[in-house]
Amino acid sequence: MYTELFFDDYRLLGRTGTERRYGVPELINEYYDPEYSTDYFSPWVFDKDGETVMMYMGRNRTTGKFALLAASSPDGIDFSPLKHNGTNEVMQLAGGEEPLSILEDVFAPPEEKYKLILTRYNQKQFYVRAQVLSSPDLITWSNFLDEIPDCGCEPVGGVFFNAHRQCYTVLRRPTWGNRCVGYCDTKDFKHYTEYELCLHQDALDGPLDEIYGMSAFGYAGMYIGFPLIYTDNAPSRKAKFEPGSIVPQLAYSWDGHHFLRSLRTSFLPDYTGEPALFWLSCARMAVNMEILLYCAMTPEAHGTAFRNHQSGRIRIYRLREDGLISLNAGADEATVTTREYLYKGGDICVNLCAEQATVAVIDTCGEDPASQAWGTETSAAGFDHGDCQEFSGDSTCWRPRFKGGSLERFRDRIIILEIKLKNGALYSVSGDMQPLTNTQSARYRAMGIVSEI
Repeated sequence: MYTELFFDDYRLLGRTGTERRYGVPELINEYYDPEYSTDYFSPWVFDKDGETVMMYMGRNRTTGKFALLAASSPDGIDFSPLKHNGTNEVMQLAGGEEPLSILEDVFAPPEEKYKLILTRYNQKQFYVRAQVLSSPDLITWSNFLDEIPDCGCEPVGGVFFNAHRQCYTVLRRPTWGNRCVGYCDTKDFKHYTEYELCLHQDALDGPLDEIYGMSAFGYAGMYIGFPLIYTDNAPSRKAKFEPGSIVPQLAYSWDGHHFLRSLRTSFLPDYTGEPALFWLSCARMAVNMEILLYCAMTPEAHGTAFRNHQSGRIRIYRLREDGLISLNAGADEATVTTREYLYKGGDICVNLCAEQATVAVIDTCGEDPASQAWGTETSAAGFDHGDCQEFSGDSTCWRPRFKGGSLERFRDRIIILEIKLKNGALYSVSGDMQPLTNTQSARYRAMGIVSEI
């Protein structure tokens, strides 16, 4: 199954009358710990024993002491403190200690099922140490690895399962104070590949902006990243520490190593340009395939928030299935034309909301595949826009139907999909199909073979 997301132009043959926009995460709940303020990067959320457990870092609103804490929920939305021995405090943290990530390790034995990468600042030598702890239950933690070699990472990053390489990819900064993102891989959290850079600020970023770090998660055969942008910086002659805001954007990758950045605006609509920290650290699928986002937030500026430790809370957002990016159309009819797909059978699903929409299927193979010339493609008979049963409404999986009958007639052939819509938004197209370049398509038409992407 392949899902076309993001609709970047290099993956399209045509696009007219559309505007690319972020999806709109809906704020559905807010978790407030009465004792601890959550002004720092977290949380991390897990399904465990029929409930949802949220792990997060907090600072005591009275004493200023740091701790790793836990909360639980029956649905992943409404949380309450998870008490253990009378408190929801799982682990006390010394000043300068912060989790980089907490994850469930699918390779580990039950007694080491969960891993915690804990960072610790050496203020005298200006060095960041990172060690690994393990736990069978998210409550009791023990040392697993004294120090990650060649780490030096600061506590804003992420770890995700890389299905393409059957390992875990660790996202982190290269050194203390170097605000950009790189990666290394591990299968056992004891041995790591060489660190490589993957994201750095560039000319399309705002003045003085930096990439503070990034978390990521696997989704639809891809990896979706949330680059955290340190922005709102005023010109200065001192280190960028205060003021400034942290704002999430979007990035994506096909292999978990090489990320492409998307729009250079805030992914969360709550950011209005006023000082705030949005630590978007975790995303997961809900039962109904919606995406739930978890974000520690404070309406304080960078630097100020770490001293006040009073206003932090954790926000939970909901996003429609595949609702990360959309191509939006107004009252005038818009057209989106995909690149070539090798269609392998079954329904094609279109995720959209629209006042009016149709799809046309273009069969590029023709009667004589070897002689098919570029630029001569036309809609297959019975599968043009006028042959498509018109859609109106909102659906995460609209299955177009045609007067020409079943799409099975195109099995093992190269097709192009053309989507027309008015007053709506197109989020994704999915089906049992393989995206191809024009040369791969030509090779398939001529020789019946195709190389994998």
